[in-house]
Amino acid sequence: MWKNSFLLNILKYSISFAFAFVIIYALFQHQNPVKLFEEIQKVEMSWVVLSMIFGACAYVSRGLRWILLINALGYKSSKINSIASVSIGYFTNLFIPRAGEISRCTALSQTEKVPLNKLFGTILIERVIDFIFLFFLLIITFFLKLDNLLKFFSTLQAHQTDSIPGNSKILIILNIIAVGVIGFFLLKKWMKNSVFYKKIISFIEGLKEGFKSIKKMKRKSAFWIHTFSIWIMYFLMTYICFFSMSETSNLTIGDGLFLLVLGGIGMVIPTPGGVGSYHAIVMIGLAVLGVGFINLTPPEGEINPALIFPTVVHVGQTLVAIIMGSISLFILFLTKKKKYESS
Repeated sequence: MWKNSFLLNILKYSISFAFAFVIIYALFQHQNPVKLFEEIQKVEMSWVVLSMIFGACAYVSRGLRWILLINALGYKSSKINSIASVSIGYFTNLFIPRAGEISRCTALSQTEKVPLNKLFGTILIERVIDFIFLFFLLIITFFLKLDNLLKFFSTLQAHQTDSIPGNSKILIILNIIAVGVIGFFLLKKWMKNSVFYKKIISFIEGLKEGFKSIKKMKRKSAFWIHTFSIWIMYFLMTYICFFSMSETSNLTIGDGLFLLVLGGIGMVIPTPGGVGSYHAIVMIGLAVLGVGFINLTPPEGEINPALIFPTVVHVGQTLVAIIMGSISLFILFLTKKKKYESS
């Protein structure tokens, strides 16, 4: 049973990595690497660094918000350990899709002695709230950028639309994304028959208690302040990078919201750290806004700015995850060592 579960995990993650590789290859195979590097050098990196700072602030707010949920369960956690555990979760997601929640809870449980199942309950609360916020932003975007949204979704079926070149290749990428998502969830369903699913049953009571923590919370206003702060930081991470490129510098706040929603959808797709899926979806979104083009075979000597932008943003936030995650691993190692020596 355990062996079957392990093999299924290996298969699931292999598909995820292959999925990301195929998308990245399709997006970049016709880009001149020398020209691409030259164009990236033109990007004003000061704006990207500022975007990275906003990304780090989102980690901090998420860590501080988590403490409020943990306190409502009757447990305590230091701010530094909570933020470090959140950072480790993001770091883990770069290598193992959807494993960040597990590593995050495990890291905090080992340092603060909070039961693992109850931590998972708080994570589920966070995921539900994040989904509600993303949906709420989608509604706002629907009213502000209806024409762009309709054009974006029509582009997903654009193999019959002559006005947008290169649709057959885009369609192939989107079909790959669809197959990857379906395959991912089929694997999860298959795993329900394994020992992994049976272990979940023992977590049910703890998960229920985790969900109840939001009702017991004393500082509800602080919780919502941090929640809004997280999403404001997410928005600024994207919007501030508009000023790093001349092609995107004239985009508006509404355009930033539009790309935030699309990028959020791209990050939900099960690829390591959103690699490939984020690039493809944001590229199409920018082309809809009039920046760059969707054709994967660029005109001679040209580089698609709609592809450079998500690449720069994604690399910046990946560096944030690596830096914050590495520092956090060291912090939690020292914390565990200190507690072990004192005991």
